[in-house]
Amino acid sequence: MRKGLKYQLIPQIAHLLHFATTATLSLKVENEDKLASIKEDGKSIIFAFWHGQLWLPAYHFRNRGYVGLASQSRDGEYITRALEKLGWEMVRGSTSKGGARSLLKLIRQIKKGKDIGITPDGPRGPRRQAQAGVIYLAQKTNSVIVPGGVAFSKEKIFDSWDKFQLPIPFSKAALVYGDTIEIDEDNLTDEKINYYTELLGKKINQSVKTAEEMIGDRS
Repeated sequence: MRKGLKYQLIPQIAHLLHFATTATLSLKVENEDKLASIKEDGKSIIFAFWHGQLWLPAYHFRNRGYVGLASQSRDGEYITRALEKLGWEMVRGSTSKGGARSLLKLIRQIKKGKDIGITPDGPRGPRRQAQAGVIYLAQKTNSVIVPGGVAFSKEKIFDSWDKFQLPIPFSKAALVYGDTIEIDEDNLTDEKINYYTELLGKKINQSVKTAEEMIGDRS
């Protein structure tokens, strides 16, 4: 199959699959009022969740003008096109290749009043280990980081680096907004960067745990 055709066909299949799975879920959402409170304070949101849990947030935040970050790889192209079909605006880059440029692009988007959805362990891991780029982004823009966690009662877990979670149609799902993080620091030392990065990972994991508890019996 030609590359151009694959770039058109695979995102379209993912788009249809998104609606076939996520639209049928019995979804519980915890602490969503936090988002409105942040916006009332005139700040932007950086919603941070693990790469393997991308499926539900991508759908839940559809057509809200959220900005996402995807790598410059082939997989990043698929993700970009799939999320654009859901109404996301996409920036290409990562914390490794194209990292500085992509960070500047995200800063510009936030200064326009946009909110960001980002996976701190993407694009290639290590799995569920936060990277520091989100901390820099929040500090430079005075934005609020909202950690997020997802759980499904029935799911397909792929044999990928991120153990990607795909919900089974008509299963139960939970989306949890965790305790927020604000970086009230003019200058970030290496020690502070490490502290906030570890804190972010812990808060995302706690959100995942809460989501799993909301689902209950997953048998």
